[in-house]
Amino acid sequence: MDGYFRRQIQLNEIGEAGQQKLLSSKALVVGAGGLGCTLLQNLAACGMGDIIIVDFDVVEYHNLHRQTLFAPKDIGKNKAEASSLFLSERYPHCHVTPVTEVFNARLALAMLADNDILVDCSDNLQVRYLMDDAARIFGKCWVHASVSKFSLQWALFRPENGYSYRNVFPVPPNPMFMGQCNTEGILGAVPALAGALQANLVLNALLGLDQTDGKIFHLDTRSGQSYTMNYEAKPAAGPANAESLLQYNYEVFCQNFNL
Repeated sequence: MDGYFRRQIQLNEIGEAGQQKLLSSKALVVGAGGLGCTLLQNLAACGMGDIIIVDFDVVEYHNLHRQTLFAPKDIGKNKAEASSLFLSERYPHCHVTPVTEVFNARLALAMLADNDILVDCSDNLQVRYLMDDAARIFGKCWVHASVSKFSLQWALFRPENGYSYRNVFPVPPNPMFMGQCNTEGILGAVPALAGALQANLVLNALLGLDQTDGKIFHLDTRSGQSYTMNYEAKPAAGPANAESLLQYNYEVFCQNFNL
């Protein structure tokens, strides 16, 4: 295994101890679409030891240009199962578990405590707030990314330290200003880039190398222009415990957006 990861181990910031840290780490990834396919392969290739993939959806023909873990033979198959098979065949050091369910509060409460880091690759607003709240309750950090046409944003949140998505967006963003690839379209390289940047955040966080608290990063892939949104740590609203998480209506909450 040392030979396989030689180039990473050569980095003074990682070394054998850091590589072993990755091999003993466990990530919960929600979504195996355009973001998830790139993130999952990067995590597995770099030495993540254990990955749980949550996705209820099936592979469709129009997914293939951007969801690069899948081939035409996978059409109609569940994405979590198909991506799990792909990764397990190529990265035997990585134990991959597919979960073919909708990610909801019940599932979050059942699974989050056993994972070192959480990743939202769903690009779904309800899932984003649910993961932020559940991460705060369990004291876990989580990684976010979203895409819109040719633009993307990504961030690492540590809700237990006061850095949360709700700090930045206490009221949901207006869906009129949020891109939807099923209606607007998407260039395949854009979610791939976002997924790679997510994977980089996950790996750096697990290795203790990240310096991203209080920052959300944005990139316009056409112009190459980027900017960073800075925000302060503070207590966040939202469900405070497991019972209130189960009772919270994320669908209704996400409809109360700013006009």
